Parts: sequence; C-alpha cells; structure tokens
Amino acid sequence: MLRRLEKMINQPATDMVVVVLILISVGLLVLECILPEHTRTFEIVENAGHVLTGVFILELLLRFAAMSHKRRFFRMYWLDILAVLPVTRTLRILRVLRLLRLFRVGVLVNRRLSILRAAFHQGKSEMLTVVVVVLIIVLTGAIGINLVERGENNSFQTIEGSTWWSLYALVAGEMVDTPKTFLGRMLALFVMLGGLGFFAMFTGIISAAMVNRLSRRMEVRDVELDDLSGHIVICGWSRVGIRVLEEIEADKQLYNRSVVLVAELDIPPYLDAVPKLQDQLYFVKGDHTRIDVLEKAGIERAHSAILLADETGTRSNQDRDARTVLAALTIEKLNHGIFTCVELLNKDNRSHLEMAGVEEIIVPGDYAGRIIAASSRTRGLVPIFDELLTSRYGNQIYKAELRHDWNGKKVGWVHQKIKEEFNATLLSIERVTDSKREVFVNPPSEKLLMTGDKIIFIAESFPDGMGEETIEAAD
Repeated sequence: MLRRLEKMINQPATDMVVVVLILISVGLLVLECILPEHTRTFEIVENAGHVLTGVFILELLLRFAAMSHKRRFFRMYWLDILAVLPVTRTLRILRVLRLLRLFRVGVLVNRRLSILRAAFHQGKSEMLTVVVVVLIIVLTGAIGINLVERGENNSFQTIEGSTWWSLYALVAGEMVDTPKTFLGRMLALFVMLGGLGFFAMFTGIISAAMVNRLSRRMEVRDVELDDLSGHIVICGWSRVGIRVLEEIEADKQLYNRSVVLVAELDIPPYLDAVPKLQDQLYFVKGDHTRIDVLEKAGIERAHSAILLADETGTRSNQDRDARTVLAALTIEKLNHGIFTCVELLNKDNRSHLEMAGVEEIIVPGDYAGRIIAASSRTRGLVPIFDELLTSRYGNQIYKAELRHDWNGKKVGWVHQKIKEEFNATLLSIERVTDSKREVFVNPPSEKLLMTGDKIIFIAESFPDGMGEETIEAAD
C-alpha cells in the first residue's frame, strides 16, 4: 500500500496540482494584504487560505507515511513544514512563511520541464532558481513591510506601493522610503542584501553556464537513492548504452521505472537523446564490481540489472568479461530475485553466468554474424529485425501467461484465435518442467498447451483480453 501511495503522490499530475494550489495560496496571501480587514470578503479569503494550508498538511503527512527514511523527509520538506505552521492574527507577519512554498514550485516545475531539456540552454535550472528567489524576496519584502508599516507610514498603505518599494530596494540596494518600525528596517535590510546576492548569483550562473555549454555535458542527478525500489540498474557504460536507454524510454512497461547508471566516469554521459527518461535517471560513480557501490545503487530493491561490456578504462576484452562475470555473481548474491541481463564478449564465459542463475546472456558478436549470414541468404530480414527489436515503432515481441480457458487447447487453435481476435502472431511456447525451461519455436499445430505455459507472440501492443503480460522479474 505504501508503494502505491508513493507512486501516486509522485505522479506528474500530482505535482502539477500541488503547483497550482501553491500559486493559489500565494495569491490569497496577496489578497489578504489588499483587502480591508473585518469585511466579509476578507474573511472568505482568509478561510480559503486556511483550507489550503490544511490540504498541504495532509499532503505532507501522506509523503511522510510513504517515505521509508523519515530523516530524509525532514531534510527535503523542512521549508514546507515551516510554511504550514499555524499562524494567529496577532502574529500575521509570519504569514509570509507561506511564500517559502514558491521554492517547491520551482523544484516541481524544473523537474517536469526536463522533457523539454533539449530546447533549453544550459543553466536553466539555476536561472529558474534565481527567478524564484527574487520573487520570494520581493513578495516577502512587500507583504511584510505592508503588514508592519501600514499604520505607521503612509508610503506603505497599499500592497502596490509596497511591492514597488521592495523591487526598487532590491535593484538599487538602498531604501527609497525609510521604514519607521524595527521590523520594517530589518525587512528593508533583508531586501537589500537579497539584491546583492541576486547579482552575485546571476553572474556566477552565466559564467558556469558558458563553461558547461562548451563542455557539452549534461549532468545526470547524483542524489540519495534510499527510497528507490523496482528500478533498473545499468552497470558499466559502452556505445550500446544509449540504445538501451532509448528502448527503456520507448517501452510502455519500463518507461516509468527509475534507472540508475553505475559507471567509472568522471563526467556523466551526454544523454539528450532520452529527454523523457532524464527525470528518473540517477548516476552513481564507482566500480560496479564492488558491493558498496551496488548497495548505493539500491541493487537489493531493483527490478532488473543490465550489465554492459564496460568500455571505460583501457582493459582487454578478457578483463572486461571477467569484471562482468564478477559483477553478475555479486548482484545475484545480493538480490536472488532480480532479473539480470548480461552482455558478454566471449561466449566461452557463459557457463559461469548460467551457474549463477543469470537469466539472459547476450554475445553481440555471435548475433551480428548470424544476422549478416541470414540476411545474405534471405533478402529483407533486416527491416523485420529493426521493427521487432525496438519499442519505438511497429510490432514487438510479448510474452503472456496462458489463459485458463485455453488449457488443453491445440497450438493451431490458439494461433488462429489470437490472430482473429487480437491480430497477433504466435511465435513460440515456453514451458517449465522440473525447474527446466524449454522454448518451442513454431510448435506443431497438434501440440497441446498445458497449465503454466507461456505464449510468446508478435503484436503492435499488448492486447486487452489476452491475459496477464509476463515481465520477467521478481516485482
């Protein structure tokens, strides 16, 4: 239930609802300063603000319940906790704490704009942070000075005049009108110091963005991974790594899973080719054969592991395979239920992985040679392979549990049934007997299907009514 709750509150739609509610809350705060007190409209606006505060408290409680590491919750949401503290009318100046939620807006908007990452220049995250900080400083100064100086200074009677004062003080670094109260002077000092910080941040961001732009490298997030579960761990990096990420992004069953890349790279790889995946892409720098590095990547809670023939460093092919085998053995030891897919350069090393229980072992050189030979014999095979082996377009290969009402039916009957009803083509049957897995490719029409069999077929998408799709992992 907690996993479902965590998945629900981290949905893009949930984040956008939170952004809208925060903006409404800030708008209500501004209206409270504009409207005269002790009026019906003021009471409605104030009560609406209290209702939204209750909604934010409920949201934080749900996030607290769903997060397995409670200390991390307080590290991540301490500003939001301050923003929902109960405030009485006698301490109305503390209502400016609601503006702290604008930091949350900046974080959420920046996260969801990652889909358009290729269309933005380097440094967009930092620029968005500066905009949010300036907005908070200006609004805090305007609303605060209006609340504390309204009865003491005619220059701050309206929220409009207070806003212009705050903006001028930020840009000029000096007070246009001197506040008369102690709190007012402290707010003026806060706004002027904020202006100095703004120009320093702006200059630093522009300089850093120019350097990053020249290096043409994108930073993949390196954050705490304690709360990840059901994710995909990619160990090592090679030229095929970007293709693996592209297929994960295009696959309807995998695109919503987080991906952790573990590699000995000083700078994360340039991954603008997978903009939709970058929001849930994490980077762990280190040797993927070490236990502590794999534990940092959350291998015990991972859905699957993909081990690439690591091209980082100057190692021979034999050394690369040896590291791959060592990493695979370690992963299977740390997580017995994980689904592991391994790229090997030498097929003679298969036996070590098979003994460890690795599910899929791929030797690219062997497959490339077979495809070349088959294509030279039968023209037109390459477009078929191109379509079947990608999730980006056309037909793909799917596996499904055998429906109960198909038990005991002949292969020919099932083949005709799925073709007529689902426009799918049966390829093979998978059967497990005495812990031994057998695959019957193009089985005879008279062969009978048994309980526990799985059918493998070609279709444009997984058809409704076919049964339960099989994703090979201990989820």
